[in-house]
Amino acid sequence: MIELLFYSYLTSIHIYICGYLFCYNIIDKNIHKKSSVFEIFFYGSFILCFISLILNFFISLNKPVNTIIFLLPFVLFLFLFNKNYLKKILFFSLPIAILFCLTIAYDGTYRPDAGSYHLPYISIINEHKILIGINNIHFRFGHTSVIQYLSSIYNNFLFGEKGIIIPTGLIYCNFIFYCIYEIFHKNNNNILKVLIFLILTFTLFRVNRYSDFGNDAPTNLLFFYLIIESLKNNEFFLKIKKTIFASTFIFLNKITLLLGFFIPVCLIFNKFKLNYLFNKVSIISILFIFLYSGKNILVSGCLMFPVEQTCIKKLFWYDSNSDRASNAINARLENESWTKGWMNQETEKKEYREYLKNFGWVKTWINSEGRTIQKKIAPYLIFIIILYIFALIFEKRTKFNSKNSFKLNNEYYICLIISFLGSLLWFLKFPVFRYGYGYLISFFSILLLFHLKNFKIISNSVKLKKTFKYIIILLILGVVTKNVTRIYKKSEIVSNIWPNIYGSEKNFQKKENLKIYKNGEIIFYISKNGECYYSKSPCTHFFNGKDFNIDEINVKKVFRYSIYYFDK
Repeated sequence: MIELLFYSYLTSIHIYICGYLFCYNIIDKNIHKKSSVFEIFFYGSFILCFISLILNFFISLNKPVNTIIFLLPFVLFLFLFNKNYLKKILFFSLPIAILFCLTIAYDGTYRPDAGSYHLPYISIINEHKILIGINNIHFRFGHTSVIQYLSSIYNNFLFGEKGIIIPTGLIYCNFIFYCIYEIFHKNNNNILKVLIFLILTFTLFRVNRYSDFGNDAPTNLLFFYLIIESLKNNEFFLKIKKTIFASTFIFLNKITLLLGFFIPVCLIFNKFKLNYLFNKVSIISILFIFLYSGKNILVSGCLMFPVEQTCIKKLFWYDSNSDRASNAINARLENESWTKGWMNQETEKKEYREYLKNFGWVKTWINSEGRTIQKKIAPYLIFIIILYIFALIFEKRTKFNSKNSFKLNNEYYICLIISFLGSLLWFLKFPVFRYGYGYLISFFSILLLFHLKNFKIISNSVKLKKTFKYIIILLILGVVTKNVTRIYKKSEIVSNIWPNIYGSEKNFQKKENLKIYKNGEIIFYISKNGECYYSKSPCTHFFNGKDFNIDEINVKKVFRYSIYYFDK
């Protein structure tokens, strides 16, 4: 436990310092006075992803490189030394590290995606510069998230491979503390505090296990952050910068939440000034999107795999054979069908295209994923209903006369419309809860605000603050108790406190996967059983004679870049 606490504490300080350096030079020199350290953590994560992506075009993110990335910000911070900020990050990193330990100790990685492509892709980043066409041996390598780059750079000489586990867990921990800070911050009005409280409540109910995170939880939490920051009463230019940053970071993690871009667009054109559109943050964001799109093209032949309209089909490493999973059209149909319950058909399974026709999938989806979603959100909804009943009782019995009638500004309507359109897009294209609960919960919460805004308790700041304090303490105690109980039970079964990145719970060693040779050279590895997890790379578990065979695969060396492609 000491090792887990120490590693997470150091990582937290590192990302806080990176965030400070980024904000000081790019966003606002005084942002550390205007924002919490928990929010600055997100900026640190952003710039680290940006730097690691650029480097991976030219080199692998190996331990020597990652150790330099870890140490350099501490050196640079000496030139912009801020004693008060240093005290803050040293202090707040401790509760963050404690929550992190409670969240991930004796837990597992997200299955099956972590073992299938999250961890294998991180191992690729650690061992190779960008592998062109790598999507052809594992089609899910075509839609990895930029957060894999954040994870990869913490495999350094200090942490070792365990370090790749830390960043995603810290995003969750900092979001929890960010919400608590904003709820009790005096500059936020009560109606916004209610919204943040609704989002925090959902997060504590539904997003509290490391094994449930994957790439989706951090991205959805960032979407919540985007919604909150767009509604805060910040100076307008700062709000523009924050929403551009947040929507870019979200998009680079999950294209399913790309509608977040409309929030800064609406804000910019509502009070248009040229510097709102062109500033340091927007330029870096555009450059980041350009670089990440370039990486996507190199990996799969598409700007946004598996959206076939974004593919450059003339590239020889683009897979034009729709019989293979690595073809964009086939991958899109497969992914959409599975999200809509294809595997749960009770009769003979239809082909993907046939299954998706004319909303015939809806009935199957309702009886499968629809019921799963109900079970997942039922505790949260029941809790909100109970709170609503108490609010109604307070409304009827109190003699307090509300003097404040909260008016929701245009930003609330913008966020409501965007989250509604996002929820609609989610249902029509990828209706798995984890793909879009950022849209769903944001829409539900903002819609509820329109009903609650004139409640007397909203105007009673003292009563509202006490209510928030007691409920948040109760919820956090509940989450802590749940995780402590889990840790106690798992500690009797599992010997290693860290989530296993190598495979099964009992074996904490890298898998010795089979070497696949062609022309006397190892071209990739194949897992002997199950997924690849973190192992020698590149690794796939799709090589079975059906998706592709060894005679079809070619590897060409161009300017020391390996290019994986199929014979046409």
